[in-house]
Amino acid sequence: MTVSFSTGYRNAAAGGALNAAPSAPIMDGCVLMLYAGSMPASADAALDSATLLATYSLNGTGDPLAWSAPANGSVSKVAGDVWSAVAVASGTPTFFRYQAPDDDGTLSNTRVRMQGKVGLVSDPSADLALSSLAIANGAPLTIDAASATVPASM
Repeated sequence: MTVSFSTGYRNAAAGGALNAAPSAPIMDGCVLMLYAGSMPASADAALDSATLLATYSLNGTGDPLAWSAPANGSVSKVAGDVWSAVAVASGTPTFFRYQAPDDDGTLSNTRVRMQGKVGLVSDPSADLALSSLAIANGAPLTIDAASATVPASM
């Protein structure tokens, strides 16, 4: 499985790359949401019957996650930041969306979203690798390390 990007994300990326509107950093203001259920066909698609398991934010406060300055086409979680969540349901995460906190998950070709497969650290096809896929309602969750790389070519 590959990470897919919404039309809004691609438009923002193109605008940012050309220093045209929208030129704000694409990933600013976003949180990471874990879901159980069938992954939508694209990041533009509606969530349908997927179950929200957890929303990761800065220190679990709802504040957006932050990324370091890019180097060699990669960004990483800011050192010292704690990406945390409290599970709101029990289940096995199958996919994630990196999106604005107010995104309601309905069909949209203007929302900036990144979507990908969740799997174990041992799963080379996972876009988000976790040490455990057992999520229990009310459990505290953290992500200790994260990075994203834009390939030189596709």
